[in-house]
Amino acid sequence: MTSRRPLSICLALALAACGSSSQNTPDARTPDAGPAAGKRYVLVHGAWLGAAGWTTVADRLRADGATVTTVELPAHGADTTPVADATFASYVARVDAAIDAAGGPVILVGHSMGGMVITQVAENRPSDLERLIYVAAFVPTDGQTLFALAMSDADSQIGPHLVFTADTVGIDQAFFVDLFCADCSASDKAALAAQYRDEPIAPLMTPITRTAAFDAVPRRYVHTSMDLAVSPAAQTAMVTATPMEREITLATSHVAMMAMPEAVADALLP
Repeated sequence: MTSRRPLSICLALALAACGSSSQNTPDARTPDAGPAAGKRYVLVHGAWLGAAGWTTVADRLRADGATVTTVELPAHGADTTPVADATFASYVARVDAAIDAAGGPVILVGHSMGGMVITQVAENRPSDLERLIYVAAFVPTDGQTLFALAMSDADSQIGPHLVFTADTVGIDQAFFVDLFCADCSASDKAALAAQYRDEPIAPLMTPITRTAAFDAVPRRYVHTSMDLAVSPAAQTAMVTATPMEREITLATSHVAMMAMPEAVADALLP
């Protein structure tokens, strides 16, 4: 006589078999089991860019278990703040709001000009930060402005292509994409061009305040060895002035998070 197992046992065996199979599938990792599980990230973009540049990196970090906020600074990307109302203090306030919403200490990441912003945030509220990570970013000392730091970079190739108005500075669109991401794919180059906006001048002229409060925050730097915007020499000089607990070098251009998003995401992991 053919034996008949109870339906409940059959279902249990089937579910167990499915579970065993999925565990052997590389892509079956659940978000809370990844290397960034439980971590909170706040990602800050740089000049002439917007939060959209972080999309692929943010998705990767979320897949690895992190909570991620990409900040859109005032008068950048899709933000509708008038240029006249964009101040360095408003940049800091926008990042502060993201940290407050995160609900715990964050890993605060800044790209390019975003390095100025995260430095000031670290000075103001060090206890709310697990770590700072600078990605091809400006690292100011006390009293420095972004404009002064940028003007000291003799190897940057941006200068000849700057276009000034009364309250903004732009980059000649014939050169912008290749200056920032010559090694990007064609689709990413189009996306980079689409998020471009002229940069408000006033925040670039605002000096930051940095004391021992900042020094207490652990920090890391991601160098970009093919950078035409913030030169490798300038990056090295800033890190020499502000030593990091760890340095990583990627063979890529300035907008590393679009050119090499997987490598950047890996560099941001704990």
